[in-house]
Amino acid sequence: MLRSFCSCARRLGFDRRGNLMIEFALVMPVLFLLLVGMLDLGRYGLQKSSMLQGALAGGQYALVAPDESANINTTAQNATGLTGVTATSVKFCECVSGTTVACTTTCSGGATLKTYVTVTATKAFSSILSVSTLSFAGMGSWSPPTSTTASVTLIVP
Repeated sequence: MLRSFCSCARRLGFDRRGNLMIEFALVMPVLFLLLVGMLDLGRYGLQKSSMLQGALAGGQYALVAPDESANINTTAQNATGLTGVTATSVKFCECVSGTTVACTTTCSGGATLKTYVTVTATKAFSSILSVSTLSFAGMGSWSPPTSTTASVTLIVP
């Protein structure tokens, strides 16, 4: 009986048929995490690109009508092609020296007043990962982004 046990144990020691399944089971969580991370990064990149496109469209509208803040914001929101986007526009002025002043004042010494418009588009981003933070056991942690923002500042003629 001992002899048959030893021969059976020897045969199992050289049998490699189950190794592939064990290795796959060990690697699968890492591969899954990489795949989900790449999908999330792709979704974030597409949303960021849409936000930038919207901010640029709002900025282009501001070049034509810098005082129509509501229309600038609506243009920026609609140009993203996404729902739930908020857009804001801020008009500010500065003298040639770089000093920020109110747009109704004049610069000292008769210097030229430059007018700027900043258009910002923002949208909440929901990650595929349902956790708020991933911890990597002493190697650090990672938190997925919660919003996407793009901003454009233009000089208005």
